[in-house]
Amino acid sequence: MGLKLEHYVALTIICAIAWGVGELAARARIPRLPVYLAVGAVAGAVYADAEDGARLAFPHIQTVMLAFIGFVAGSHLIWKVVAPRLRPIAAQVVSMTIVVPLMVGTVVYVLTPELDTGIRLAGALLAGTVMLALSPPEAIAVIGESASEGPFTRLVLGATVVMDVVVVSLFSVTLLVAEGLVSGGTSDRILVVSVLAVLVLALLGGGIVGVILRYVMERGWPDVVVGGIAIGVAAIAAVLAPAFSDWAAEELGVSIEIDALLIAMIAGVIVANWTKRPERFERILNAMAPVIYVIFFTLTGLGLHLDAIVAAAGAAAVLWITRLVGMFVSSTAAMAVVKEPPVVRKVAWRAYMPQAGIALALATTIATDFPTYGPELSTIIIATVVLNEATGPFFLRSALKATGEVPVEREEILE
Repeated sequence: MGLKLEHYVALTIICAIAWGVGELAARARIPRLPVYLAVGAVAGAVYADAEDGARLAFPHIQTVMLAFIGFVAGSHLIWKVVAPRLRPIAAQVVSMTIVVPLMVGTVVYVLTPELDTGIRLAGALLAGTVMLALSPPEAIAVIGESASEGPFTRLVLGATVVMDVVVVSLFSVTLLVAEGLVSGGTSDRILVVSVLAVLVLALLGGGIVGVILRYVMERGWPDVVVGGIAIGVAAIAAVLAPAFSDWAAEELGVSIEIDALLIAMIAGVIVANWTKRPERFERILNAMAPVIYVIFFTLTGLGLHLDAIVAAAGAAAVLWITRLVGMFVSSTAAMAVVKEPPVVRKVAWRAYMPQAGIALALATTIATDFPTYGPELSTIIIATVVLNEATGPFFLRSALKATGEVPVEREEILE
């Protein structure tokens, strides 16, 4: 069944409504992103055709939008700007990687005594890894909306982007270990090959897309033409990601998840740091980003299954609280170790509450790869991610304001 014209029309209307409601919400001091999600979710629940259209559009539209957001994320990682913040970024990433999966995994294990030990451990590992995922799209959108700039903002962007690489790599290992716990073991060679395959293929894809994007940005064409072509280049990233995953499965015999967002972020870093016109790259991305956010987050909302999420609300609330506590403990400790200012130690954890695309994709993988217990665990994780999507922008914006990195004039607009 193909995507019909009426689906395109419906999706366009829903996105337009989401944009309008988002603008009204912004005047009432409400971040736009949760509003886009909510409008999409309501539309998906009310109009079956809209939800069907979103499901069909996901690989064609939403993944391209996600890749474009990856360009935006990469464009912020300019080496000379990020380098002074490497130590706190590393401390933040290492601390979260240890604490959050440990706390979430322990809770999942304790709350599933009716399952076999191997399945309990597998579920705990998978849930802990997915809950570690952050959200570059939401972080970038909130930072852009707030016009935030400064050391803390660079810390948040750097840690969020680096964590995306960590989570994708870690999930590949966790998936294989979980399969081994359930079915009887996996080899060390496969684990090593999986991690190396994720990193090498992501770098290769990022290099290919980055070279193309850099060439486009350095042409003397009008900005509107370059922006349109940039969407096409984002589509290349969206195509390369599953193609590389399939190649690894067929040629290397490993099941890995190559993320279009990761490929695009690497490409964005290449262009931001090795182009003659970095200011043009930033200008074009910033001009297009608001429209991209409306489409991406509205489509994300359309794809949510509210009935299943409501059914899993209790368990999701427990995971949400556990993750929040994990972020607080890990971030506070990391910022104290690297001697960040007191205000940063106090509020840094709030900046990492948002979750989005990659976590949803990983949760779907769990449901597919583990048909016995995966669907139920996946639904709980998705419900938790939705909570983080809805509340994360509020936490992040409050952290940015608390550190004083939101310009006064923009703060007045937001308030």
